[in-house]
Formats: sequence, structure tokens, C-alpha cells
Amino acid sequence: MGEQRQIHLHSTSSKRIKVIFDKQDFMLYIPVSIVDEDKHTLIRLALIDWMKNKAAEQVKKTVDNYAPKNNLYPRFIRIKTQKSRWGSCGIHNDINLNWLLILAPEKVMEYVVIHELCHIKERNHSVDFWNLVEKYCPDYKQHRLWLKQNGRSIMQGL
Repeated sequence: MGEQRQIHLHSTSSKRIKVIFDKQDFMLYIPVSIVDEDKHTLIRLALIDWMKNKAAEQVKKTVDNYAPKNNLYPRFIRIKTQKSRWGSCGIHNDINLNWLLILAPEKVMEYVVIHELCHIKERNHSVDFWNLVEKYCPDYKQHRLWLKQNGRSIMQGL
């Protein structure tokens, strides 16, 4: 959510890597049975899986908050790995969102979700579309600017 966090590694006798976030740092419990040459890859995959799940939770919370306000209900929401997009809204109101948004500040992620929800009503980037976005996210320009300034470095982190 836009802040750097420390990762603390602990050994465990369990079979799988366990990721716990205590609101401050990450605690990763690494099975002693994992060989050293596999640790880096398995830790990376466990963190990505955790972030995808957290992104899905945040997106659901935002959709549940904003969708009823103007009857902007998506048919499906998918959290995906996307190399150049933060989100998209298809012709059947299917919304795809990039899980890397979890690395951005919470308000930036919220803006992207609102942006895609607004495409359910306005299928383009017209004045009406931006007025609708601004109705639900008055400071959207600030969040859009954050993505323009910082988004590339997040995307390159893959």
C-alpha cells in the first residue's frame, strides 16, 4: 500500500511457506525442508500469491463501497498480472485489475477501481466520464499523477 516493509524470515517444520503481515512487517515462515537454491523463487512466489489475495480483498471492499452509489456493478472482477495496464473494463462489464496496484498507496488503488467502475456507465474517456470519476474520487488527478510518476517502476519490479 505504498510503503516499504521489512521481511523477517523464520524456519519452520511445516511443509509450505507461510506469509503473515502484522501491520508493520512481513513474517515469512520457511520450511527447513526447502533447499537453498529454491528459497528465493519460492519466497517470491509466496509473496506474490499473498499480494494477489490482498489486492482482491481491497478491490472487493472498494467495489462494495462504490458500485451501489450509481448502479455500477461489474459482472466479473479478475485480478491479473498485466505488464502495461492497471485495469480495464470489457463490453460485458468485466473488470480486470493489475495485482501490482497493491504496491501503490491505497487511494491510488481505489482511484483505479473507481475509474474502471465508471467505464460501466461511460465507455470512453469523455468529459462525462471524467466528471463521473470526479464525483466519486474528487482528487483523482493527484492519484493519476502518482501512477504516471511511479507506475513504471512498479511494473518493472516484476
